[in-house]
Amino acid sequence: MKALTKNLIFFMIFFFIGTIMFRYSLSYFIENRTYDLVWIIAVIYFFYNFFIGWIFGKKDYETLPLYDIGFRFHFATYLLFNIVSILWFLFDFHSHYESIRSVYVTALFWGIGIIIHLVIYLITRKNAILGIEKSEIFD
Repeated sequence: MKALTKNLIFFMIFFFIGTIMFRYSLSYFIENRTYDLVWIIAVIYFFYNFFIGWIFGKKDYETLPLYDIGFRFHFATYLLFNIVSILWFLFDFHSHYESIRSVYVTALFWGIGIIIHLVIYLITRKNAILGIEKSEIFD
């Protein structure tokens, strides 16, 4: 299985850029105590990621119909977001009002979600051939 496709790489590049802009905006607004703008930037970040995931995920499926229920994109998102967030604190770019503990807690709970997604992916992969249910192939 080809795990790292062109569309996944482009998604990762756009996600990386968006995550840096999000982390910068988040730290800036928290430092200036403009909490209403924190929520607005979080909503914008959500829709931005949904949009790039939709575009590149759909292109990826059309060019290489893997049956992975988005797991590769989910895992890449998890890795990139947490790497950027941890490095943001290590390089001391964060606000004085932010704590790295929130990054660790997010990584923990999101990691549990990734494990659940992996289990579902492994179960559903066994019952399908390129996204077509075995029962549909042999009618």
